[in-house]
Amino acid sequence: GYGSLICPQSRAITAPTLQDAIAEPVVIRHIERTWSARARFTKKQSRSKTSNDSNKPPSTSNDRHHIRGWTPMGVRFRRGAKCNGVLIFVDEEELARFDVREGGYARQRIDLADIHRHVDSEILINKSMSLWPTNSAEVDDEAGSAQSSLFSDSEQLELEHVRCSECRQVFEKASEKRGQTCSTSNKCDSSREREEMAVWVYVQSKNLPAERSFPIPQSYVDIIIRGCLSISHDFARRFLETTFGWSNGGPLKQNYHETCIEQSMEGAAQTDFVNSKEPSSIEKHHTWVNDRHDPLYVRADSEYSSEKGHEIDALIKEHHPDALQRRVLSM
Repeated sequence: GYGSLICPQSRAITAPTLQDAIAEPVVIRHIERTWSARARFTKKQSRSKTSNDSNKPPSTSNDRHHIRGWTPMGVRFRRGAKCNGVLIFVDEEELARFDVREGGYARQRIDLADIHRHVDSEILINKSMSLWPTNSAEVDDEAGSAQSSLFSDSEQLELEHVRCSECRQVFEKASEKRGQTCSTSNKCDSSREREEMAVWVYVQSKNLPAERSFPIPQSYVDIIIRGCLSISHDFARRFLETTFGWSNGGPLKQNYHETCIEQSMEGAAQTDFVNSKEPSSIEKHHTWVNDRHDPLYVRADSEYSSEKGHEIDALIKEHHPDALQRRVLSM
């Protein structure tokens, strides 16, 4: 989970069977998180959002007649990118339910070698380690290789603290795979891996920037940050550091939708990485609304937002001050 599923309270509503599931914080390499999905309101939701309510500001209904939905979180494969989130074990039955719930998203496999446990920055700094994991095969200098090796050693030492046994197996297999010597094609044999375990991520079928009719709701942001803070402040900061597309900065480039190429390989969808040198227009075309007074997000927690809103805004300001300044109260 890389969005609202990070939050235990939201996760319990989305998937009640996972209410007591252990969510292990992770860092995934070569995945970029962006505000780029679409969620359309149903007719019932549209009526409720445009109806008059004496408890709401009088301008709200007039301000929202044009809103057709909102922009949730999305991800895309992008070489060199990184994204934090949570690893949750689900059985085949629950996975099938997720496939139905995540309409507009396609389930895609993550390379185990790209999965790392989240370690707070303070611990990494004290051990003179890189703040972000790297594969030793991609590090040329000896110091960098030693640093990467140290990160892997730390993972092994800390595995005893992993409460989810299935997650521990993933970390062990991931560390093992990073240590493999691969062929010249730069791809290790994954046939055995496919038989033993799989880690999935839901990637939106279309990358669409937020706009006035589909804004980014602060009530949704609050839920995600709430989940991040339940892990640690460092985890929340890393979420903000690795999430793009908070502000509206200009016209959409024509090549924006050319973010990935899907091919069929042995009957399974394979997504090619986006060229990391390609200018990313995904960051520049979003509209963000502070809807805490009248949430657009169906699973919003107004009481939490009211209590923690200033704290969340202060945290966001550390990473996205310009975007926060552009956030609007009405659309």
